[in-house]
Amino acid sequence: MKNYRACAALVLGMIIASQHLALSASAAPSSVTASKTQQKNTGTLAQLPPVTVQAGVSVRLTDVQLAKADGGNSLTYTLVYSNTSSSTYKLFNVFSKITTPAGASLKSSPIPEDKSKLEVAPKEQLTVTYYVNVNKTASLPGLSISLFGFDFSGSDYQKKLGSFTVPAAYTPYVQQSLSKQITVSNLPVSLKPESLQIFSFNHKIYAKVALSLTNQGAKVLAAPSHRVFLESSGGSAFELTLDSTSRDYKVQSGENKKVFYLAELPAYIPTTHMSLLITGENAGLKTDLPVVSFRLPEASHPTLEVNAYAVKKFGVSSNTIETQLKQASVSSTGEKALWTLKLRIRNAGNKAVTLPAYELSVTAKEGYSFPVNSKALASLTLKPLEEKTLQFSAEVPLNVNQSTLKLQMVEPAAEGKTIFPAAIYKIPYSLEMTNSVASEYILDNSFGTFGATLESVQRMPWTTEDLLVGTIRIRNARDAAVTLPAFTGTIHAGQTALDAPVQVVAAASGQQLAAGASAVYYVIGKLPYEQSLDQLRIGLNGGTGDTTEPFLSLKTQQVVPGMSAAGDNATFKIDTAGKRAEVKERRTLLYPGANQNILYTELEVSSLEARRAELSRLVAYYKTPDNTYYEAEVSQSALASGPKGKSLVSVWSKLPASIDASQLTLFAGEGVSENKLTAPDGTPTAYINPKALTLHIQTPAALATLGSGVPLFPYTFTVTQATGAVSEGQDTLNVNLTYTLAKDNQYDMGANAHKLVVQLTDPLGQTQERTLTPGTDLVTGKFLTYSMTLTSNAYKTLRSGKFLVTLYDEFQGERIILGSQSYSLTYTPAAKAPEIPTAPKNAANPDSGGSL
Repeated sequence: MKNYRACAALVLGMIIASQHLALSASAAPSSVTASKTQQKNTGTLAQLPPVTVQAGVSVRLTDVQLAKADGGNSLTYTLVYSNTSSSTYKLFNVFSKITTPAGASLKSSPIPEDKSKLEVAPKEQLTVTYYVNVNKTASLPGLSISLFGFDFSGSDYQKKLGSFTVPAAYTPYVQQSLSKQITVSNLPVSLKPESLQIFSFNHKIYAKVALSLTNQGAKVLAAPSHRVFLESSGGSAFELTLDSTSRDYKVQSGENKKVFYLAELPAYIPTTHMSLLITGENAGLKTDLPVVSFRLPEASHPTLEVNAYAVKKFGVSSNTIETQLKQASVSSTGEKALWTLKLRIRNAGNKAVTLPAYELSVTAKEGYSFPVNSKALASLTLKPLEEKTLQFSAEVPLNVNQSTLKLQMVEPAAEGKTIFPAAIYKIPYSLEMTNSVASEYILDNSFGTFGATLESVQRMPWTTEDLLVGTIRIRNARDAAVTLPAFTGTIHAGQTALDAPVQVVAAASGQQLAAGASAVYYVIGKLPYEQSLDQLRIGLNGGTGDTTEPFLSLKTQQVVPGMSAAGDNATFKIDTAGKRAEVKERRTLLYPGANQNILYTELEVSSLEARRAELSRLVAYYKTPDNTYYEAEVSQSALASGPKGKSLVSVWSKLPASIDASQLTLFAGEGVSENKLTAPDGTPTAYINPKALTLHIQTPAALATLGSGVPLFPYTFTVTQATGAVSEGQDTLNVNLTYTLAKDNQYDMGANAHKLVVQLTDPLGQTQERTLTPGTDLVTGKFLTYSMTLTSNAYKTLRSGKFLVTLYDEFQGERIILGSQSYSLTYTPAAKAPEIPTAPKNAANPDSGGSL
């Protein structure tokens, strides 16, 4: 007897030890715990009678769940122990086994969260959930759960106390329209499926499930790591993934939030009578355990397509986002249709939201898909009630049906994520509107709402090409200030895009634009001068580098060829901020040549700024009545002009001798280069704002005297005295000019290319000349001397006469006579040799040499 009891005690200890070992092997906590709350099901488990395991202690089966997995299906069941006795009941006195419908007997263990539940207090109940891997068992009806106690009188030391057989009509699913409370991260959470939607997209079937979560706990609930499966009526399971709008969600205490799951299904799977299964990963068991399953509402089959101009709403991070394809227009170039699409996006929620980086494409009925640059959507953040309109462009071959195109917005691709469209917008077919010059058009884009006016489009000469200059005024149409982006430009002349670079020049510095304020931009390109032009499209893109997006696009046929007539303009004004000035003609001269003439104009530029300012670098052309343009050279000061200061700008061009210079008009514009106004000493690559001046060619009369001052602006040259001398027998004629040279310093000037030519003509008609640079060869000052010497053998016998001094203004090799004056020569005869004295002769005898 003692040996029997000792043996029984040993066996009992081994059984208890084995139970604890099983518990400790799966002791890691799980992030998702099944609720112990009973649910009413068809064929309810509540109809099963309880099993009495000891006097005053009974057990009921309240829940059975099954989850399918490749490594074996997981079964959980929940037992409720009721102790009506007055003493504590130890759970090690009872254990349970599973008998599958196929007859396999399997031992179960408490889930790790319940491993510490070891006894039932008097007059209390205790709920324990057990886990077992049932291998390939896929059906619950007919499954048996048996309870055993220890009986040392039996051969296997155990005694069957009773069992529960899952009824054939039992379903583990929470029925439609009912919710189920589970525990997630120690927080009570109520779950309820709201809808099941089935979509057809790209010849595939997609399921979208909306699941409502209510956090009934006191802390914030972060997105749990449970897995969600969609089960068909035939038993096939498909894992669902959170769509991009529901990832990383958080649910505040007391908050209800709807999250969405997606799955791609085979086309042959029936979509009626579908179910939802939620499992939770148990780290200790290294497997997923079933948590709860629901019968889903019957599937609806909504369309993804959005009618033209209709509003499409969808959720992003629990915020409602409104979208609308607000405008679409098309034009053609070559064999392609150019589509411009404007998409309005509004955050209708109460929190700021960052949109997923949706991918856009234009799809055709024929099955083709054409990419759309959707970088403007990347990381787009909208504040509550904030709205932006984004502009996109796409190229579609003309042989595709343009009237049935759609804009497809697809959630961004990610590993393990189902690719699914957020919306498919029908693109309304309408030809691109032609914009009239001087008419304002309202546009919306991601930067704000603006009024855009194409103020003018000019086609003007530029060396061997033509310039196209579009002047665009942008008005801030909103009630708050906006920041304009850095702009780049595009120009399409007819069907052809102009070669880069297309310059965009702002009329004023600064990118801030107050409410109602305007800014002017010049978009400048070049094209061959012989190219015909029937229409023009000018575009501005905002941003820098790879982040640019379309800002506006204007199409027009109102291109002004050449430059407008001058009329009687004697002056014109430069109105560019910081460079305001008045320009007028000071004088225009014609330097005649043998085969060509030089037309020369001096412009007086008076600064209208109240501060020191760099004036505009001018570009100039002479224009004939028949619209022939002669490019002009320009020389101007590189110095900044003081307030009300004056500058002298020299302009000239070489013209064929056959041109009637009196019929020419001068056009001068502000030079630009590298997307900004050119500095005074810079080299322009284009120009803007050309203005016309009517010219008045002066023909100054040659002065008959040089003593009253000869003008060679900015200098005045005065010959106060001229002397010429020859000497008898000498071959040189020496001339000395006594002169005064004064300079007018009221203007800032560039390099002075005028030369003073001094020509001497001797009495014999022979000439000699010197070309002098005022200020260098001739210094400024009074009563200075300049000497010249002429050489000729004829001068040896020259006794009198006059020499002529003639002065010329020479410019670029051609000259104008300024004046001339004759001066008398001074003759100096050769000096005579002195006489030698002789002795006096004898009077009586003159032949005698002396007296006797």
